[in-house]
Amino acid sequence: MSTSPEDSNRELTTTTGSTLQDHRLRVVEVELLGGGRTVRLFPSLNFVRGDITTGKTTFVRLLRSLLGTVPDNLPPEVGHVRALRGTLQLRRNNWHVYRPLVTTRTAPVEVARSKTDDNVIASDNEAIRLPATGPESSYSRFLLDQLALPAVSVPEARTDPTSRLSAVSMTDWLGYCIVTGDELDSDVFGHKDRFKNQKRRWIFELAYGYYDVELAALIASRRGVELRLDSLDREAEVIRRFLEGTPFSDETAIRTAIAQRQQALKSMEQQQRTVAAETVDAAEVGDLRSSVLDHRKIQDTLQADEARLTTQLTDLQELKRQLISQSARLTRAIVADEWLVDFDFVVCPRCGNGIEPNRAESGHCYLCLKPENSTTSREALLSEQDRVISQVSETDRVMELRQSALDKTKANVEANKVTLHRLAAELDQRTAAFVSDRAAVIRAQARDIATVSADIEKFHEYAQLVARHSDQDQIRRKLEEEREELSHAIEGREANQHEADQNLEALEKRILEYLERLHIPQLADLLTVRINRTTFLPEVSGRSFDELSSQGLKTLVNVAHALAHHTVAIDRGLPIPGLLVLDGISANAGHEGFDRDRIGDMYRLLIEVGNEYEEHLQLIAVDNDIPAAVIDEVRDSIILELSQQDRLIRLASRTPDDKLGV
Repeated sequence: MSTSPEDSNRELTTTTGSTLQDHRLRVVEVELLGGGRTVRLFPSLNFVRGDITTGKTTFVRLLRSLLGTVPDNLPPEVGHVRALRGTLQLRRNNWHVYRPLVTTRTAPVEVARSKTDDNVIASDNEAIRLPATGPESSYSRFLLDQLALPAVSVPEARTDPTSRLSAVSMTDWLGYCIVTGDELDSDVFGHKDRFKNQKRRWIFELAYGYYDVELAALIASRRGVELRLDSLDREAEVIRRFLEGTPFSDETAIRTAIAQRQQALKSMEQQQRTVAAETVDAAEVGDLRSSVLDHRKIQDTLQADEARLTTQLTDLQELKRQLISQSARLTRAIVADEWLVDFDFVVCPRCGNGIEPNRAESGHCYLCLKPENSTTSREALLSEQDRVISQVSETDRVMELRQSALDKTKANVEANKVTLHRLAAELDQRTAAFVSDRAAVIRAQARDIATVSADIEKFHEYAQLVARHSDQDQIRRKLEEEREELSHAIEGREANQHEADQNLEALEKRILEYLERLHIPQLADLLTVRINRTTFLPEVSGRSFDELSSQGLKTLVNVAHALAHHTVAIDRGLPIPGLLVLDGISANAGHEGFDRDRIGDMYRLLIEVGNEYEEHLQLIAVDNDIPAAVIDEVRDSIILELSQQDRLIRLASRTPDDKLGV
């Protein structure tokens, strides 16, 4: 079955004429690079059939790999497939995809706008390379954006809006699009797996309007305010109990007590200073104390002079060393000049021929015939030598004077140290005698001062607690006002959830309609369908999905349930990708309530839904065989037939080109 481009781009509209959001997802083509297989799909209804162990379920898993993450449990023969190369229609645009078949989360996926797309622009021809998964700039995020699906993060703990957030990925949305053979007769979009079930419920709330991102933020904010109010209550109770039984229940009383204690402290400190002054004046220790201070100053001066003289001696010793070194160099120069100045050559040092001194003009060398260089005279060197020796002698005399002064200063330091020690010992003795007489008074003063200081510090702590308690009242009033504002905002947004209830009611009616068309066995006097408002799982005639009597009945309910989600989403513009894959439709043939007639009913329902929603829903049914009653109707929609002789992975075939086909 095919549609014209004009039909496929037609906008969805409601009965009132308003435009609905388009979330079409079509797999146009998929190629198994290294597996020797290319499959082209129809826009609406597609069938895959083949014997068991020929690769039908593997094909379903590879479709999921092309659109989401690569599963870990692929069969060994898939190891020959290097990558998947496919063409996808995402809403109105066609994209080429090159997906390496590896489970690494950062595996690079290449995508490029199809050159045959009427909407393509020049800048879109270049391929984009993205990591497979991630909250930002990833292949998963790219698909969400292109399909206009909510790219949000939800709390990991449903009962705690403030818990850590987990991103909703494209793989999570595919849970509503791909139903594998091991789930079709046992699970509702993987509800028995704890992690999958949590994401399934979040996807349901996002798709049907029960989870509003802004509403969730408001609820989380209100919860944070409530936690802060609880914390204030606990802290206020602690302060109340701490102050309970004390006379300081208000800040004024505490401030008065602090002022009284501070005044008493000043008086005690004044008395302590008076006793200290009496200690200085008593026992004729005043003059003795002044003498000790004078000798300490003298000691400081003498020690400074000692350090200065020591430094000067060190500098003079370095100067003497330098002068002696200079004198030695002058001596070597004088000796060298004596040996070389009158040396004459009578033969050429090179060829051995005789040389006449008069062969050159005066002032020129008779060897090289060039003007002679002027050199320092021996008399000048001797004069400089005498001057340096004189400086060495003068330095020695200065060093003797400095050493003498240093020795004298050291002696004075030691003498003054003895005197200072004697005076200090005498002062300590006289002072100790006085303090001994007044010890009881001094101890009492110190004890009273410590007690009053501790009281002042304690009263300051009381004042801080009372002030904080007062501040808490103001903070509480502000938090209560904020909580009230958030509650009003939440009530306003919750009032908008009437449309979400209508969406859910439409889903229940559609499931009931499809079950009636499938002629399921009567479970009660009246066939009813209800979606549980807590688990979001279907209940048929009062029975939950897990309580249904047979696998065949569960398969019928699962098919009706999955189809209803997609058709209601298309009718009402809900964000569910327009792709549904059903694997193993007739796997439970012959089971109770699931005979060949029911299989035929399922195929006829798929055909009718495919014809009705051919513009916006791509259906892929995978089965061992197709009932003879409908084979003529679907023959042209079979996209892949597998057998033991022609399995999905053709190991003998290899495709040399391994690049993105743009």
